[in-house]
Amino acid sequence: MALPPDMDLSKIPIMANPSGEGPNFANGPSMYPAMLESGIALIVVGGFFLILRLATNLKVARKIGLDDLLCVFAFAGGAGYWALNLSISKQGATKHAWDVPLSFMSSSMAKMQLAILILIAPTMWAAKSAILALYIRVFGSITWLRRTAYAWIVFMALFYSMNVVVGGVYCIPRKGEVWGGASFARCATNNWPHVVVGVFSCLADLLILILPFPIVARLHVDRRRKIALGVVFGTGIILVGLSGVSLYFRVLVYRGIDPTWNAALLAILTVAEIFGTVVVSCAPAISSFWHKILTQSNLWSEIKSSSIFSSLKSRFSEQSSVNSKPSFVRPSKYDHEAAGRTDTSSTLKGTRSNVSEVDSFKVSGSSRNEFITSPL
Repeated sequence: MALPPDMDLSKIPIMANPSGEGPNFANGPSMYPAMLESGIALIVVGGFFLILRLATNLKVARKIGLDDLLCVFAFAGGAGYWALNLSISKQGATKHAWDVPLSFMSSSMAKMQLAILILIAPTMWAAKSAILALYIRVFGSITWLRRTAYAWIVFMALFYSMNVVVGGVYCIPRKGEVWGGASFARCATNNWPHVVVGVFSCLADLLILILPFPIVARLHVDRRRKIALGVVFGTGIILVGLSGVSLYFRVLVYRGIDPTWNAALLAILTVAEIFGTVVVSCAPAISSFWHKILTQSNLWSEIKSSSIFSSLKSRFSEQSSVNSKPSFVRPSKYDHEAAGRTDTSSTLKGTRSNVSEVDSFKVSGSSRNEFITSPL
């Protein structure tokens, strides 16, 4: 229903308050503080891990790969997406819908909303593709994984591009329209593409999570290292959880349940998903930094030789000796036999461990040297 042209839109809320109370345009609760603080924290943490990733790959692999560049693009896009949403929030758009006036639907807000839609699509694509590109870099000689990763990268590019097109169709003013007003309302109310994107993101994150595990399960390494690799690649479970929660809020916005407030929560979760993806994609590089740089540095040697480290080590040794047999207990014949079996088992285990270390590099086939210097 069209509103009278002389009506003051700054005094009419987007929605009526379910409690029956009037709007609180001036001092209504806002998501601005949460958006500001969470965004700064995520950018700092994501930036730290990204810098550590780039530095590690430059030192160990001596090059920057496609996965690194995609990660940088995702970080920059995530920061831009957060800045745009923060700007809208600062102008009062992230309050409850009954505390936001209709005058909020201005031409500048419509343009910023379109900019957000255009920016988030390539950012999400780059963030997810960075992990797939990492799989290609590490397991590139495995044909089925390489082809699956490339195909999924291309498919995601097509999907997110389509999302930009759909957003343009709904949000760009049509012939005879101006920015804001009808075009803004059409853009804000046609939220079904957001639900589709949410479902797709969940499926994409689930695929990214399970893709490397068949390979990790068949690696010729001991169980301890296999578990460690599983933990490194299994950090993607965080992304699946974030995608699931984001989908929930997308459905709330689609159903028109306090859309401005829930859209603000969705924006915060989306920022967390982007920078969470950046951090997760840095996990192998962090593992490489620990094993190939930090533990081999002079700093680590000084830490190990420090009195604090020695004290902690002796304390753990004392605790472990509590459960050992007292010295006055005479070892039996079976203890001697068990000790002999243990020595033999330890020797064989050491041999198998050495063989496993060599066999593990066969994952990359002809690219053996590249796998050795990969961020694992």
